[in-house]
Amino acid sequence: MSTIDPSHFFKRKRNTSEIKSEILNKYFNAWCGILLHGQKKRTIDTVIYIDLYSGQGLYEDGQPSTPIKILNSIYKSKGTFLDLNQCVKTFFNDSQKSIIDKLVLNISNLSYYSELVHKPMILNEVANQNLLANLLNNNHPSLTFIDPFGYSYSQQMLLHSVQRWGSDLFMLFNFNRIRSAVLNSKVDSLMVQIFGERLDLIKEYYKKISNTHKREEFIIEQFEAIFKDKKYLTFKFRINFPDKNQTSHYLIFVSKVRIAYIRIKEIMQRYSDLQEDGVPLFGANQKPLRLLTPEYARLLKFSILNLIKDLSTKAELFNNKTIQGVYEEHNIGTNYIKENYKKAFEELRNQGVVELLDKNRKSIKTITYTCIINYKEWPNQA
Repeated sequence: MSTIDPSHFFKRKRNTSEIKSEILNKYFNAWCGILLHGQKKRTIDTVIYIDLYSGQGLYEDGQPSTPIKILNSIYKSKGTFLDLNQCVKTFFNDSQKSIIDKLVLNISNLSYYSELVHKPMILNEVANQNLLANLLNNNHPSLTFIDPFGYSYSQQMLLHSVQRWGSDLFMLFNFNRIRSAVLNSKVDSLMVQIFGERLDLIKEYYKKISNTHKREEFIIEQFEAIFKDKKYLTFKFRINFPDKNQTSHYLIFVSKVRIAYIRIKEIMQRYSDLQEDGVPLFGANQKPLRLLTPEYARLLKFSILNLIKDLSTKAELFNNKTIQGVYEEHNIGTNYIKENYKKAFEELRNQGVVELLDKNRKSIKTITYTCIINYKEWPNQA
Protein backbone atom coordinates (compact mmCIF):
# COMPACT_ATOMS: atom_id res chain seq x y z
CA MET A 1 0.00 0.00 0.00
CA SER A 2 2.92 2.35 0.53
CA THR A 3 3.23 2.84 -3.24
CA ILE A 4 -0.35 4.09 -3.60
CA ASP A 5 -0.75 7.75 -4.52
CA PRO A 6 -2.66 9.27 -1.55
CA SER A 7 -4.73 11.44 -3.89
CA HIS A 8 -6.05 8.27 -5.59
CA PHE A 9 -6.32 5.99 -2.57
CA PHE A 10 -10.07 6.40 -2.10
CA LYS A 11 -10.90 6.23 -5.78
CA ARG A 12 -11.98 2.65 -5.25
CA LYS A 13 -13.96 1.12 -2.42
CA ARG A 14 -11.86 0.50 0.70
CA ASN A 15 -12.66 -1.50 3.79
CA THR A 16 -11.80 -0.44 7.34
CA SER A 17 -8.61 -2.50 7.47
CA GLU A 18 -7.24 -0.97 4.26
CA ILE A 19 -7.98 2.59 5.37
CA LYS A 20 -6.50 1.99 8.80
CA SER A 21 -3.36 0.35 7.42
CA GLU A 22 -2.77 3.14 4.91
CA ILE A 23 -3.10 6.03 7.33
CA LEU A 24 -2.58 5.01 10.96
CA ASN A 25 1.07 3.95 10.78
CA LYS A 26 1.99 7.29 9.19
CA TYR A 27 0.34 9.12 12.03
CA PHE A 28 1.71 6.79 14.72
CA ASN A 29 5.30 7.77 13.94
CA ALA A 30 4.48 11.48 13.97
CA TRP A 31 2.47 11.15 17.19
CA CYS A 32 5.33 9.40 18.99
CA GLY A 33 7.73 12.18 18.03
CA ILE A 34 5.29 14.86 19.22
CA LEU A 35 4.65 13.24 22.60
CA LEU A 36 8.20 12.09 23.33
CA HIS A 37 10.11 15.16 22.15
CA GLY A 38 7.56 17.90 21.49
CA GLN A 39 6.20 18.69 24.96
CA LYS A 40 7.78 21.77 26.52
CA LYS A 41 6.15 21.39 29.93
CA ARG A 42 6.28 17.60 30.27
CA THR A 43 9.01 14.99 30.21
CA ILE A 44 7.58 11.81 28.73
CA ASP A 45 9.55 8.58 28.51
CA THR A 46 6.75 6.07 27.84
CA VAL A 47 3.80 6.13 25.44
CA ILE A 48 1.17 3.49 24.84
CA TYR A 49 -0.33 2.28 21.57
CA ILE A 50 -3.65 0.43 21.86
CA ASP A 51 -5.31 -1.32 18.93
CA LEU A 52 -8.76 -2.65 19.77
CA TYR A 53 -9.45 -3.92 16.23
CA SER A 54 -6.04 -5.34 15.47
CA GLY A 55 -6.86 -8.12 13.06
CA GLN A 56 -4.39 -10.95 12.62
CA GLY A 57 -1.40 -8.80 11.65
CA LEU A 58 -1.00 -10.16 8.14
CA TYR A 59 -3.29 -10.09 5.13
CA GLU A 60 -4.09 -13.30 3.28
CA ASP A 61 -1.30 -12.55 0.77
CA GLY A 62 1.25 -12.35 3.60
CA GLN A 63 1.61 -8.56 3.53
CA PRO A 64 1.68 -6.84 6.94
CA SER A 65 -1.42 -5.12 8.23
CA THR A 66 -1.47 -2.43 10.92
CA PRO A 67 -0.18 -4.32 14.00
CA ILE A 68 2.89 -5.68 12.20
CA LYS A 69 3.47 -2.31 10.50
CA ILE A 70 3.43 -0.60 13.89
CA LEU A 71 5.89 -3.14 15.33
CA ASN A 72 8.09 -2.79 12.23
CA SER A 73 8.23 0.98 12.81
CA ILE A 74 9.11 0.46 16.45
CA TYR A 75 11.92 -1.96 15.67
CA LYS A 76 13.35 0.09 12.77
CA SER A 77 13.75 3.08 15.11
CA LYS A 78 16.03 1.08 17.40
CA GLY A 79 19.17 3.05 18.24
CA THR A 80 17.95 6.30 16.63
CA PHE A 81 17.22 9.65 18.27
CA LEU A 82 13.56 8.61 18.47
CA ASP A 83 14.07 5.07 19.76
CA LEU A 84 10.51 3.79 19.93
CA ASN A 85 11.76 0.37 20.95
CA GLN A 86 12.65 1.84 24.34
CA CYS A 87 9.57 3.99 24.75
CA VAL A 88 6.46 2.39 23.22
CA LYS A 89 4.32 -0.25 24.88
CA THR A 90 1.80 -1.93 22.59
CA PHE A 91 -1.53 -3.56 23.36
CA PHE A 92 -3.63 -5.45 20.82
CA ASN A 93 -7.11 -6.87 20.87
CA ASP A 94 -9.90 -8.05 18.61
CA SER A 95 -13.45 -9.20 19.17
CA GLN A 96 -12.75 -12.66 17.72
CA LYS A 97 -10.52 -15.14 19.56
CA SER A 98 -9.60 -16.96 16.33
CA ILE A 99 -8.13 -13.72 14.98
CA ILE A 100 -6.24 -13.10 18.21
CA ASP A 101 -4.73 -16.59 18.05
CA LYS A 102 -3.40 -15.86 14.55
CA LEU A 103 -2.11 -12.46 15.66
CA VAL A 104 -0.17 -13.99 18.55
CA LEU A 105 1.41 -16.49 16.15
CA ASN A 106 2.28 -13.86 13.53
CA ILE A 107 3.86 -11.55 16.12
CA SER A 108 5.88 -14.32 17.75
CA ASN A 109 7.23 -15.32 14.30
CA LEU A 110 8.72 -11.87 13.66
CA SER A 111 12.47 -12.18 13.13
CA TYR A 112 13.14 -9.38 15.61
CA TYR A 113 10.59 -10.40 18.23
CA SER A 114 13.23 -11.25 20.85
CA GLU A 115 14.76 -7.76 20.41
CA LEU A 116 11.57 -5.88 21.27
CA VAL A 117 12.12 -4.27 24.67
CA HIS A 118 8.40 -4.22 25.38
CA LYS A 119 6.70 -7.35 24.09
CA PRO A 120 3.19 -6.71 22.72
CA MET A 121 0.37 -7.47 25.13
CA ILE A 122 -2.88 -9.13 24.07
CA LEU A 123 -5.86 -7.62 25.87
CA ASN A 124 -8.23 -10.58 25.88
CA GLU A 125 -6.25 -11.75 28.89
CA VAL A 126 -7.52 -10.18 32.13
CA ALA A 127 -4.02 -9.69 33.52
CA ASN A 128 -3.07 -7.59 30.52
CA GLN A 129 -6.25 -5.53 30.81
CA ASN A 130 -5.34 -4.77 34.43
CA LEU A 131 -1.79 -3.87 33.42
CA LEU A 132 -3.08 -1.45 30.80
CA ALA A 133 -5.50 0.14 33.27
CA ASN A 134 -2.65 0.72 35.72
CA LEU A 135 -0.46 2.27 33.02
CA LEU A 136 -3.24 4.58 31.87
CA ASN A 137 -4.01 5.61 35.44
CA ASN A 138 -0.34 6.64 35.76
CA ASN A 139 -1.02 9.20 33.01
CA HIS A 140 1.10 7.67 30.28
CA PRO A 141 -0.01 9.21 26.98
CA SER A 142 -1.86 6.77 24.76
CA LEU A 143 -2.97 6.50 21.15
CA THR A 144 -5.94 4.18 20.79
CA PHE A 145 -7.38 2.86 17.56
CA ILE A 146 -11.01 2.18 18.20
CA ASP A 147 -14.37 1.56 16.59
CA PRO A 148 -16.50 3.34 19.19
CA PHE A 149 -19.57 1.40 18.11
CA GLY A 150 -18.00 -2.04 18.18
CA TYR A 151 -17.92 -4.53 21.02
CA SER A 152 -18.34 -3.59 24.69
CA TYR A 153 -14.65 -3.50 25.66
CA SER A 154 -13.93 -0.89 22.98
CA GLN A 155 -16.77 1.24 24.36
CA GLN A 156 -15.45 0.87 27.90
CA MET A 157 -12.04 2.04 26.69
CA LEU A 158 -13.67 4.98 24.95
CA LEU A 159 -15.27 6.09 28.20
CA HIS A 160 -11.99 5.66 30.08
CA SER A 161 -9.88 7.44 27.49
CA VAL A 162 -11.76 10.72 27.43
CA GLN A 163 -11.10 11.25 31.14
CA ARG A 164 -7.36 11.68 30.79
CA TRP A 165 -4.79 14.08 29.34
CA GLY A 166 -2.79 12.47 26.59
CA SER A 167 -5.49 9.98 25.59
CA ASP A 168 -5.62 10.45 21.85
CA LEU A 169 -8.21 8.49 19.89
CA PHE A 170 -8.08 7.44 16.25
CA MET A 171 -11.64 6.35 15.43
CA LEU A 172 -12.72 4.81 12.15
CA PHE A 173 -16.23 3.50 11.67
CA ASN A 174 -18.95 2.84 9.15
CA PHE A 175 -21.68 5.45 9.50
CA ASN A 176 -24.40 2.80 9.61
CA ARG A 177 -22.91 1.54 12.87
CA ILE A 178 -23.27 4.82 14.72
CA ARG A 179 -26.79 5.30 13.38
CA SER A 180 -27.81 1.82 14.53
CA ALA A 181 -26.13 2.28 17.91
CA VAL A 182 -27.97 5.47 18.81
CA LEU A 183 -31.37 4.73 17.23
CA ASN A 184 -31.80 1.18 18.48
CA SER A 185 -34.96 0.89 20.55
CA LYS A 186 -32.95 -1.05 23.15
CA VAL A 187 -29.96 1.25 23.48
CA ASP A 188 -26.94 -0.33 25.12
CA SER A 189 -26.16 1.06 28.58
CA LEU A 190 -22.66 1.99 27.42
CA MET A 191 -24.17 4.10 24.63
CA VAL A 192 -26.20 5.90 27.27
CA GLN A 193 -23.03 6.61 29.25
CA ILE A 194 -21.20 7.82 26.15
CA PHE A 195 -23.94 10.02 24.66
CA GLY A 196 -25.94 10.95 27.75
CA GLU A 197 -28.82 13.32 27.00
CA ARG A 198 -27.68 13.60 23.39
CA LEU A 199 -29.40 10.29 22.64
CA ASP A 200 -32.77 11.95 23.22
CA LEU A 201 -31.70 14.97 21.15
CA ILE A 202 -30.81 12.72 18.22
CA LYS A 203 -34.11 10.83 18.39
CA GLU A 204 -36.09 14.06 18.57
CA TYR A 205 -34.17 15.42 15.59
CA TYR A 206 -35.01 12.29 13.58
CA LYS A 207 -38.70 12.81 14.28
CA LYS A 208 -38.60 16.42 13.07
CA ILE A 209 -36.15 16.21 10.15
CA SER A 210 -36.48 13.73 7.29
CA ASN A 211 -33.50 14.90 5.21
CA THR A 212 -30.95 12.07 5.27
CA HIS A 213 -27.92 14.33 4.91
CA LYS A 214 -29.02 16.65 7.74
CA ARG A 215 -29.70 13.67 9.99
CA GLU A 216 -26.21 12.30 9.38
CA GLU A 217 -24.58 15.66 10.05
CA PHE A 218 -26.51 16.03 13.31
CA ILE A 219 -25.48 12.60 14.62
CA ILE A 220 -21.82 13.25 13.85
CA GLU A 221 -22.00 16.73 15.39
CA GLN A 222 -23.44 15.26 18.58
CA PHE A 223 -20.71 12.63 18.69
CA GLU A 224 -17.97 15.24 18.25
CA ALA A 225 -19.60 17.40 20.94
CA ILE A 226 -18.97 14.66 23.52
CA PHE A 227 -15.25 15.34 23.17
CA LYS A 228 -15.44 19.08 22.58
CA ASP A 229 -17.30 19.46 25.88
CA LYS A 230 -14.23 17.92 27.55
CA LYS A 231 -11.96 20.43 25.79
CA TYR A 232 -10.65 18.00 23.19
CA LEU A 233 -9.76 19.04 19.67
CA THR A 234 -11.58 16.94 17.08
CA PHE A 235 -10.69 16.35 13.44
CA LYS A 236 -13.21 14.75 11.09
CA PHE A 237 -12.67 13.17 7.68
CA ARG A 238 -15.66 11.87 5.70
CA ILE A 239 -15.16 9.07 3.19
CA ASN A 240 -17.82 8.53 0.54
CA PHE A 241 -18.22 5.47 -1.62
CA PRO A 242 -16.62 6.06 -5.04
CA ASP A 243 -19.12 7.58 -7.50
CA LYS A 244 -21.82 7.79 -4.82
CA ASN A 245 -23.01 10.65 -2.68
CA GLN A 246 -23.23 8.27 0.27
CA THR A 247 -20.99 8.01 3.31
CA SER A 248 -18.89 4.89 3.71
CA HIS A 249 -16.73 5.75 6.74
CA TYR A 250 -15.86 8.53 9.12
CA LEU A 251 -12.39 9.00 10.53
CA ILE A 252 -12.48 11.10 13.70
CA PHE A 253 -9.31 12.01 15.56
CA VAL A 254 -9.43 13.37 19.12
CA SER A 255 -6.59 14.99 21.06
CA LYS A 256 -5.79 17.74 23.55
CA VAL A 257 -2.35 18.28 21.96
CA ARG A 258 -2.52 21.06 19.36
CA ILE A 259 0.45 19.92 17.32
CA ALA A 260 -0.98 16.38 17.18
CA TYR A 261 -4.21 17.80 15.80
CA ILE A 262 -2.29 19.84 13.22
CA ARG A 263 -0.23 16.84 12.16
CA ILE A 264 -3.26 14.65 11.42
CA LYS A 265 -4.67 17.49 9.31
CA GLU A 266 -1.40 17.72 7.38
CA ILE A 267 -1.44 13.96 6.73
CA MET A 268 -5.10 13.84 5.70
CA GLN A 269 -4.99 16.86 3.40
CA ARG A 270 -3.14 14.64 0.91
CA TYR A 271 -6.18 12.37 0.74
CA SER A 272 -8.78 15.13 0.62
CA ASP A 273 -10.79 16.60 -2.21
CA LEU A 274 -10.32 20.35 -2.64
CA GLN A 275 -12.56 23.29 -3.33
CA GLU A 276 -11.80 25.40 -6.37
CA ASP A 277 -9.84 27.85 -4.18
CA GLY A 278 -7.60 25.14 -2.71
CA VAL A 279 -9.28 24.79 0.69
CA PRO A 280 -9.62 21.07 1.57
CA LEU A 281 -13.05 19.56 2.15
CA PHE A 282 -11.41 16.99 4.42
CA GLY A 283 -13.30 14.23 2.75
CA ALA A 284 -12.81 11.78 -0.10
CA ASN A 285 -15.09 11.28 -3.10
CA GLN A 286 -16.91 14.50 -2.24
CA LYS A 287 -18.48 16.82 -4.79
CA PRO A 288 -17.06 20.34 -4.39
CA LEU A 289 -19.55 23.12 -5.03
CA ARG A 290 -18.89 24.84 -8.34
CA LEU A 291 -18.56 28.59 -7.90
CA LEU A 292 -20.26 30.53 -10.68
CA THR A 293 -18.43 33.67 -9.55
CA PRO A 294 -15.56 34.11 -7.05
CA GLU A 295 -17.90 36.03 -4.72
CA TYR A 296 -19.95 32.87 -4.17
CA ALA A 297 -17.04 31.61 -2.06
CA ARG A 298 -18.29 33.84 0.74
CA LEU A 299 -21.27 31.50 1.10
CA LEU A 300 -18.99 28.56 1.92
CA LYS A 301 -18.15 27.74 5.51
CA PHE A 302 -14.43 27.87 4.72
CA SER A 303 -12.94 29.67 1.73
CA ILE A 304 -9.93 31.81 0.86
CA LEU A 305 -12.20 34.85 0.60
CA ASN A 306 -13.52 34.24 4.10
CA LEU A 307 -10.02 33.60 5.41
CA ILE A 308 -8.78 36.88 3.93
CA LYS A 309 -11.69 38.76 5.49
CA ASP A 310 -11.11 37.16 8.88
CA LEU A 311 -7.35 37.72 8.94
CA SER A 312 -7.78 41.36 7.90
CA THR A 313 -9.49 42.04 11.25
CA LYS A 314 -6.96 40.21 13.43
CA ALA A 315 -4.19 42.79 13.75
CA GLU A 316 -4.26 42.72 17.55
CA LEU A 317 -3.76 38.94 17.52
CA PHE A 318 -1.35 38.42 14.65
CA ASN A 319 0.72 41.57 14.16
CA ASN A 320 4.47 40.72 14.27
CA LYS A 321 3.83 37.00 14.01
CA THR A 322 5.05 34.78 11.20
CA ILE A 323 2.73 33.15 8.69
CA GLN A 324 3.67 29.82 10.27
CA GLY A 325 2.73 31.15 13.69
CA VAL A 326 -0.62 32.46 12.49
CA TYR A 327 -1.37 29.14 10.82
CA GLU A 328 -0.62 27.14 13.96
CA GLU A 329 -2.84 29.38 16.08
CA HIS A 330 -5.72 30.07 13.69
CA ASN A 331 -6.30 26.79 11.84
CA ILE A 332 -7.75 24.91 14.83
CA GLY A 333 -11.37 23.97 14.13
CA THR A 334 -11.18 25.04 10.49
CA ASN A 335 -10.46 23.35 7.16
CA TYR A 336 -7.62 25.76 6.41
CA ILE A 337 -4.13 24.43 5.72
CA LYS A 338 -0.78 26.18 5.67
CA GLU A 339 -0.84 26.92 1.94
CA ASN A 340 -4.17 28.75 2.37
CA TYR A 341 -2.58 31.21 4.82
CA LYS A 342 0.25 31.98 2.44
CA LYS A 343 -2.26 32.72 -0.31
CA ALA A 344 -4.43 34.84 1.99
CA PHE A 345 -1.56 37.00 3.23
CA GLU A 346 -0.32 37.48 -0.32
CA GLU A 347 -3.71 38.92 -1.19
CA LEU A 348 -3.75 41.07 1.97
CA ARG A 349 -0.38 42.46 0.91
CA ASN A 350 -1.75 43.21 -2.55
CA GLN A 351 -4.65 45.05 -0.90
CA GLY A 352 -2.24 47.11 1.20
CA VAL A 353 -3.54 45.68 4.48
CA VAL A 354 -0.25 44.09 5.56
CA GLU A 355 3.44 44.28 4.79
CA LEU A 356 5.61 41.15 4.88
CA LEU A 357 9.02 41.50 6.53
CA ASP A 358 12.12 39.38 6.98
CA LYS A 359 13.79 38.80 10.35
CA ASN A 360 15.64 42.12 9.95
CA ARG A 361 12.31 43.93 9.56
CA LYS A 362 12.94 44.65 5.88
CA SER A 363 10.12 44.39 3.37
CA ILE A 364 10.40 41.35 1.10
CA LYS A 365 8.74 40.25 -2.14
CA THR A 366 9.17 36.49 -1.86
CA ILE A 367 6.64 35.04 0.57
CA THR A 368 7.77 32.30 2.93
CA TYR A 369 6.20 30.83 6.05
CA THR A 370 8.80 32.62 8.17
CA CYS A 371 7.70 36.06 6.90
CA ILE A 372 6.74 38.46 9.67
CA ILE A 373 3.36 40.10 9.25
CA ASN A 374 3.09 43.83 9.81
CA TYR A 375 -0.45 45.19 9.75
CA LYS A 376 -0.48 48.70 8.29
CA GLU A 377 -3.83 49.59 9.82
CA TRP A 378 -5.55 48.31 12.94
CA PRO A 379 -9.27 48.16 12.21
CA ASN A 380 -11.75 48.21 15.06
CA GLN A 381 -12.35 44.72 16.35
CA ALA A 382 -15.88 43.43 16.08
